[in-house]
Amino acid sequence: MYCGYCGRLLRRCVCHEPGSDLARFMARAVREAKPRQRSEPYKRAVPPQIKRRERATLRARHERWHQKLSDDFGEGCANCGATESLVLDHIIPIAKGGRSMLDNLQLLCAECNRLKGKLVIDCRDFTSARRVTGDND
Repeated sequence: MYCGYCGRLLRRCVCHEPGSDLARFMARAVREAKPRQRSEPYKRAVPPQIKRRERATLRARHERWHQKLSDDFGEGCANCGATESLVLDHIIPIAKGGRSMLDNLQLLCAECNRLKGKLVIDCRDFTSARRVTGDND
């Protein structure tokens, strides 16, 4: 079995240890990381031409997608709620086979994006729940 966040074999995964990237990322939103498993690893060794194509697609549609995500999920980081220095983040990173499509993007602040790195974490559900319940910190 594989970790649902980093894609490593569970016996080699360090995501749930204190001080891990996942723990620091989740601490910014004051929520707990729940163990997730996958039956197969994420795609590895994405060719450079595909990475270039995906990044070019993102650059070409950046403004429109940023506005759409802001309208749907609010103008704030999907993880911690910060409203400054927001960036588009791939939920499944390009390096793990993720595509530059609207359903694979979320708004994160620069710090949360740096902490998330190549982890696969979808914060949009958390953002939607926070908006519905009115729990805006």
